Amino acid sequence: MPQELIQVRYDSGREGSVDDITLNELILSQKIGQFYRPSQGKWVNIETDPVRIRKDRYGEYARRESDKEDATGESEEKTSGLLSKMLRRKRKTVALKKALTAKDWFERGFKTLHTVNDCKGAARAFAKSIDLDPTYQSAYLNRGITYETVGNLQQAIYDYSKVIELAPEEAKVYYLRGLAHERLGMYLEAINDLKEAAGMGHRQSIDFFKSKGIYL
Repeated sequence: MPQELIQVRYDSGREGSVDDITLNELILSQKIGQFYRPSQGKWVNIETDPVRIRKDRYGEYARRESDKEDATGESEEKTSGLLSKMLRRKRKTVALKKALTAKDWFERGFKTLHTVNDCKGAARAFAKSIDLDPTYQSAYLNRGITYETVGNLQQAIYDYSKVIELAPEEAKVYYLRGLAHERLGMYLEAINDLKEAAGMGHRQSIDFFKSKGIYL
């Protein structure tokens, strides 16, 4: 079953859809005020409604049971008795044998995005990579590109901003963030980003200004 994205309302007032892991990240960083819980058909206010955002003992973020999704994107069949115990034991054994690293999740996301064009699956894989390594610049960059592709420009800007925070010399990311700002009608922010990139010698940013008759 494909991963379904969850609708959120950002602190900027804009709405967008994100994967469940990115949702946890946004709650913890207080960049959203609400998210939509389909099981109850309602918007959840993270300030007033019961939303658990701590990490559990397995290192996974925990929300209310109704918010959780199976990590594989597939529904577990209800089993009972000895068979159920055997299946649980087998799943735990497999998990202990091979725990994917941040790099593994990044490569899975990159392949998912560029081979099968599954933006939802790719976004979640990049988010898993970030969850394991919050300094993984390429994971933020590619998650931003993925969310921009599906129309969530606010999330893309947040991710590009994180890359800039980690690597302020990356001219290309200022360019990408500038274009995202322009698409949102944030023209002053767009010009500032594109000027920054052009000042670093980024050719596409320089050409952007030349196309408008502006020579820096």
